[in-house]
Amino acid sequence: MAIKIWDKLSSIMAQFEDNKMEYADDDDDSYDMVSWKEFFIIPTDSDKEDSSDEIKSRKNESWKEFCLSSIDSDKEDSSAESKSQKNELESEASSSDDETDMIELQFDRVLAYGKVNPTLFEFPAHVKRKDTEIKDVVKNHVLPFLPAKSLIRFRTISKDWDKWISSPFLAHAQSYSFQKVSGFFCQPGDCTPTFITLDQHAYGIPSTSLEFLPEPTVIRSSCNGLLLCQGHDGENVYYICNPVNKEWRVLPRPNYYHQSEPAIVLAFEPWELNIAAHFELICAFPLIDVPIVYFEIYSSEKRSWRCSTASCIELGELTTLKGGFYMKGMVYWETSSGNVLAFDMKNEICGILPLPCVSGEGGVLAQRQGELCYVQARYQKGNDYAIAIYAGMEMSLKHNIAVKIERDQGGLTHHQCRALACVNDDVVMILVGMVVYSYHLREQKVEVISRRQDFGGRYLPYVNSLVLLAPEY
Repeated sequence: MAIKIWDKLSSIMAQFEDNKMEYADDDDDSYDMVSWKEFFIIPTDSDKEDSSDEIKSRKNESWKEFCLSSIDSDKEDSSAESKSQKNELESEASSSDDETDMIELQFDRVLAYGKVNPTLFEFPAHVKRKDTEIKDVVKNHVLPFLPAKSLIRFRTISKDWDKWISSPFLAHAQSYSFQKVSGFFCQPGDCTPTFITLDQHAYGIPSTSLEFLPEPTVIRSSCNGLLLCQGHDGENVYYICNPVNKEWRVLPRPNYYHQSEPAIVLAFEPWELNIAAHFELICAFPLIDVPIVYFEIYSSEKRSWRCSTASCIELGELTTLKGGFYMKGMVYWETSSGNVLAFDMKNEICGILPLPCVSGEGGVLAQRQGELCYVQARYQKGNDYAIAIYAGMEMSLKHNIAVKIERDQGGLTHHQCRALACVNDDVVMILVGMVVYSYHLREQKVEVISRRQDFGGRYLPYVNSLVLLAPEY
């Protein structure tokens, strides 16, 4: 039976090949012609074992419904000839009990219907791909994945590219398509910040000192292309800015005192529906003479501050918080007591996580392979250093890497070293003395990134993004 059916399919489909039905224009080579045999499964002898009277009846009914509905849907435009063919074929179908004859009948019906309706086998016009040039493909499908500095340089290619790269549509697409760490903002104390690029040709900003802001500021946090800065000449006002396009907004004053060194974190998640580039700020602060940590949250969408109902009493009176780190809806602060204070932005609950017992100087919270980790750099002896990576809820040791770093230009070996952050799953940044190095885990290669940097300064990872700030209202 299976062989008979397959022979009938082959003979019927051969008619289509003889008629040379085309699914695109003769001069359109955008589509490949595919053999019809690739769309059918050849029945085997094992298929016979699964056959039954019930299955056969279901097959017959499904073929009837399909072919009859095809004719009924076009009955208004069908001719008298097609109606007579329909009646004749219906009577033939009802009188046929053999599966092979039924399949043959249904294919004959499709062929007859195709003769009356020539457009049945035509390729849908709305699906046809328009001819596009390579520059259009690059403009629409490559540019959003490039860093801001490269895009700004490409504006000189043509007026069309300049218009497209300057549009808010590309800025929005690039903000969620390109999220690679491009460098670090370094700022020792209240001094003017500097930018350390990981690739001089690809990553960069026009104003590294942020002089476009109305007053000198301290960079408090960085997240996906945006910087949170705080003025230190007046009332400690918060600013949000993008150093690439020099856009900035002044934020309302908070309701509580955030201390001179606020543990405030910027949380910004660029994605397709976040067109207005909404963000949130969260500051963990203790009340004066009260060993309880509270959380004040700012929403750019509501343009207001509010205090969360969550609070933490487990840290103790003398515990201080160091900076902060945002990842996947969670905010983490390293504490002076050797723990991590974690805050869930969505559910507004907090908790305490452990840090490795060797935590302290030289370590930093970072993201690697999609999870929170703790990276620590230590000096061993001579030119030997060690990089330890802890991860997981228990912060267990995942990697302990021995790194040999040659002496600097002055011939000195520095005992001071610290980890900065993870650029990606393969690259870890460390600071030895005044030199910033990148270490590639797979290649086991050390590369000098920048010299003459301040060892005690703040180093904040930065993404070279075109993200636009929402207009004030």
